[in-house]
Amino acid sequence: MRGLLLALSLLTLQGATTGDLRLLEAVKRRDTPAVLALLSNQSALAATDSDGGTALAWAAYLGERDIALKLLASGAPAHTVSEYGESPLTLAAANGDGELVSALLKQGAPAQATRAYGETALMLAAGAGSLDATRALLDAGAAVNLADTRKGQTALMWAAAEGHADVVKLLLAKGADLKLASKSGFTALFFAAIKNDAAAVSALTAAGADANAKLPDGTKVMLSASSHRSTAAALALLDAGADPNIADRTGNTPLHLAAQAGDVPLIQALLQKGAQKDARTAESAGGGRGFFRGPPGGQTPLFLAARAGQIPAMRALLAAGSDPKAKAPDGTSFLMAAVGSAQVAAVRLAYEHDSDTQVVNRDGATLMHASVTGTAKDGGLEQQQRICEVIRFLAEKGAPLDEKNKAGLTPIDAADFLPIDKAVDLFTELILKSGAKPKSPSKR
Repeated sequence: MRGLLLALSLLTLQGATTGDLRLLEAVKRRDTPAVLALLSNQSALAATDSDGGTALAWAAYLGERDIALKLLASGAPAHTVSEYGESPLTLAAANGDGELVSALLKQGAPAQATRAYGETALMLAAGAGSLDATRALLDAGAAVNLADTRKGQTALMWAAAEGHADVVKLLLAKGADLKLASKSGFTALFFAAIKNDAAAVSALTAAGADANAKLPDGTKVMLSASSHRSTAAALALLDAGADPNIADRTGNTPLHLAAQAGDVPLIQALLQKGAQKDARTAESAGGGRGFFRGPPGGQTPLFLAARAGQIPAMRALLAAGSDPKAKAPDGTSFLMAAVGSAQVAAVRLAYEHDSDTQVVNRDGATLMHASVTGTAKDGGLEQQQRICEVIRFLAEKGAPLDEKNKAGLTPIDAADFLPIDKAVDLFTELILKSGAKPKSPSKR
């Protein structure tokens, strides 16, 4: 029995390659003279390597169109499929070679050719952005609404995901169904929005796609565009009627996301479309414990812009009338939010509109606590220097240096724990210069 199995294995290995491989190897080397010399060898034209690839498939893969066309003219089979599911047509389509795709179709390659996971030649051509290849396949009868078996994506989704608006328009004109969704729930509109392809977004919405469409988890396409900083796509969605005041589960609206990202053009467009400038996130937003607590709930776009140190966004929101005197439910002020950015320029701007340096939040934290416990502290030397700039500015404006919060911790305690060594040294220096001693000296 063992001998029989060994013999079968040897036969399988011997059959892994067929025919004269000299032509195939010449194509791989891009050796055009050798290829021309072997074109009359019919065995070489049909020969396959160990993976099932032919000389024609390799020419298509390598983008050697002239060689591929000569191979076809000499009688190379137009449709052979490798063990990976590739054929000359899928390879030419993936390269976006419209001329070669047309030639293969004329020589009998099936327009419905697919890869192993059901990716059709049409999907590949659409993803490559080739109008000529896409049109040739459609004219040859390729099904426009097939979906691949792995992700459930159609040719329209492939084109939208890669930012090929012209192909999107062609597919729509040929009957592509824009309402179809992938296995993850994404329609072509979501792919276009995330890619920031405004032209594709406009084409899809003009064809009937809902600018307020949502994913299975409830996320609307406008929020997807905003969270991916897809400004052009978001503007196109607004023009198509997207609601500027939609919110996610934590209460973040597109304006919150744009403010945090510093996206001034989107901020201005959202405000022009009626976005609520002082909308608040849910009071349960944020989280974490101790010094690593995230932003508290009830944040306005202005607060998020300040916390992120997005100065142009802060200016745009202030110019639009956002309230700098508002406070979050936990007592955090606009100035305190800016202090958490570790950007002294943002703190200076906030101080121009909110000069209360004595503010204390619900946890008893002061501005000096906020200077070292704000979000996104990496503890690096450059950031420590920025934090110290903020501390010095606040000290000049009379902010208390050494108060204890409700947990009994001073700013030195917080800086000591994180650790932010330069802030510990600066707090100690400033307190001593004021004629006092630190209530809780550094433990270092």
